[in-house]
Amino acid sequence: MNVATAKLKPAPRQSLSVVEAPLDDLERRRELGQFFTSPEVAGFIWDLLEVIHGRRFSADTRLIDPACGEGVFLRVARERGGLPAKNLFGADIDATLDSGWQRDPLLRGANVHLVNGLLDDPTSGIEAGTFNIAAGNPPFSGKGLRDLLRLLEESETARHEEQDFFEAACLREEPPSPRQPLSRQERAELERMVRTLSQYSCWRLETEPEPDEEAEAESASAPTELFAASVLCDRRRPTASDLEQAAQLIARWAPNRPLDTSRPEIRDTIRRLASTAIEVMFTERFVRLAKPGGLIALIVPESIVASDRLGRFRIWLLGKMDLLASISLPQKVFTGVGANAKTSIVFARRLAQDRVNGWYSPEALAKLPDDDQPIFMAAPRVDAPGFTVENYLARVLADARRDREIFWPTPK
Repeated sequence: MNVATAKLKPAPRQSLSVVEAPLDDLERRRELGQFFTSPEVAGFIWDLLEVIHGRRFSADTRLIDPACGEGVFLRVARERGGLPAKNLFGADIDATLDSGWQRDPLLRGANVHLVNGLLDDPTSGIEAGTFNIAAGNPPFSGKGLRDLLRLLEESETARHEEQDFFEAACLREEPPSPRQPLSRQERAELERMVRTLSQYSCWRLETEPEPDEEAEAESASAPTELFAASVLCDRRRPTASDLEQAAQLIARWAPNRPLDTSRPEIRDTIRRLASTAIEVMFTERFVRLAKPGGLIALIVPESIVASDRLGRFRIWLLGKMDLLASISLPQKVFTGVGANAKTSIVFARRLAQDRVNGWYSPEALAKLPDDDQPIFMAAPRVDAPGFTVENYLARVLADARRDREIFWPTPK
């Protein structure tokens, strides 16, 4: 799931769907939160991963993209990095991509499957904590996890989350939709998602208090965050403790027993999961997939690295990984595929041992090294004469190579 650049020239291997996607296909992709990455951007990410690693990756390196789209990151790892196909793993829920995977010679023998990348799939070899590299561009915006609300339709008045790309999440009363009742298989699949995602952390982290009326008036014309707590209209907003207890309840729920969606704590969990931005869920998934010491590289909306509402989520992330680099991309990167999001590429290393409460805990502060390790950061100057994305990425890569021992020194 990825981005396409406006300035970059399509490489010979680049799918025409990235460059000339018809309007109806763009609408379908927007609904899935799907914006494909160009080979040039994926190649830059792979090159910087090698710079951070300090050498080419060995042939036994296992790489996964849990929202792989057309498989650009897998192709780059195979063609540029020389990784064997058997060690490349990809997942996506878009069935229209399967034929392309089958035809691509670089993906022949790779483990690419039509499965939900947020969930483990042991039969496909996709399990948390087993990959040396987790790299890709997770979906953002779109309908996200709203299908989970269908589990509530038979037990209460239908409530739908409306999460537009530039609007905060909110659950609003609406007349029940005239959809067919869930089949047994559909219900089982949705319940499996609830059981699995309820054990994630991002959805139950407290967010900042809602802005007051004056702040709302001041920001009425500005884009709002991509992630916000659900507005639960039938009772008090659940606390972090309530959500933790609900997660524990679902974890203990008998596997052969359907979830009781009449229970308030289970309804609140489903609503909260459905209102959590899909990019937030996938950011946590990338971290979970990497083994201790494994590298993580993903393209994220600017809200992941800068939004006040996601402050506690970033604390959680810093408790699981070391941030190595943050490369801001120009906004024009997305305009060619119908989106207008500001994005960054985040590079990180999964910690061998988690830090409790991230960098903000007394335990973490007591264990900081004498000299803090600097973080490599870059931002484009789009107003510079002759600016192009290609030149910007080439300059960033050259700077990273020159200063590698400053930012990612080779262990002695």
